[in-house]
Amino acid sequence: MGPPTEFAARNLAALLGVLVVGAALVWSLRRDPRALRNGVLVVLLGHYLLGSVALLTVRSTGLEVATGVVVLAAAALVGLGLALLPLLLVVDGVLVLRRESRSLANALSLLAGLSMIGFPVVLVALLRHENPVTGALAVGLLTAQACAGLLFLAFATHTALYAWLARRAEARAVIVLGAGLVGGEVSPLLAARLHRAVTAVEERRERSGGLPIVPSGGQGVDELRAEGVAMAEWLRQHDVPAEDVLVEDRSRTTRENLRFSARLLEQRGVPGPYLIVTSNYHAPRAALLARRLGIDAQAIGCPTALYYWPSAYLREFVAVMLDHRALLALSGLAVVGMAGLAGLSLAAA
Repeated sequence: MGPPTEFAARNLAALLGVLVVGAALVWSLRRDPRALRNGVLVVLLGHYLLGSVALLTVRSTGLEVATGVVVLAAAALVGLGLALLPLLLVVDGVLVLRRESRSLANALSLLAGLSMIGFPVVLVALLRHENPVTGALAVGLLTAQACAGLLFLAFATHTALYAWLARRAEARAVIVLGAGLVGGEVSPLLAARLHRAVTAVEERRERSGGLPIVPSGGQGVDELRAEGVAMAEWLRQHDVPAEDVLVEDRSRTTRENLRFSARLLEQRGVPGPYLIVTSNYHAPRAALLARRLGIDAQAIGCPTALYYWPSAYLREFVAVMLDHRALLALSGLAVVGMAGLAGLSLAAA
């Protein structure tokens, strides 16, 4: 346990960590709840909080035993989840490929599950050779897995926190992101977005009155008409006044959805903030993109079919990481550095 002065110093360091990271998190959330750094700060805050709890429990046998039981139970649950996760991802990936188009994006959960199953096999094969090269590769793989896990934890934390914060966001207009039509008509996925947009307007009616809704989406090469036009028709059929519907029918990408819709609203004299409505897995990335474009908007999502969600969520994770190349660069440096140190140590042994 160490002398009292050492114990007090550790407690002070842990407390300072909690206070500093907590203050940084509050500042970051006030500055912009859309920023990915919020998820990173929450993970850091959790680390310091757990450290503080661990230091406090060592002074009490009862607390130490209780904490040990809780940690053991949590470890058992996490271990069971990690053991079942690869199988669940594989099953889900097969289901998505059977029900949806066969594409790399829809195969992400299958590929993730297979990689999790194959990782221990590859690791054991490398460690069996007992030489600097295979040892360095094994350490590099372990580091890469740790980095990927931490990045995914930060992303998942950010998306959960942001979804909670964005629910009651103020808005002067609602932008609905388009999705593919079926036979020229609104698909069930797109209808869910439109229904959520109507609900969002109703939730804000007492504070803001009626809000204009911008159905946003151009005409794809395989579509009979523009998505925005079909969405506007759906809104009018569901009792949204025609004067509250501003159609954006030129966009081809999410970036264009946001830029063209914001420009249309500004031309009509409707300044931000805006509320973006899309599917729940896509909302955090839509908000990050709006932030990157300098558009004052928050994003909320509507429910998605459970079988489709894992692959879609992994796709969003990959896309967000590609937009944050500094994090990928740091992870790459960590992998190369740890692999290099392991190789040098094994060669010198």
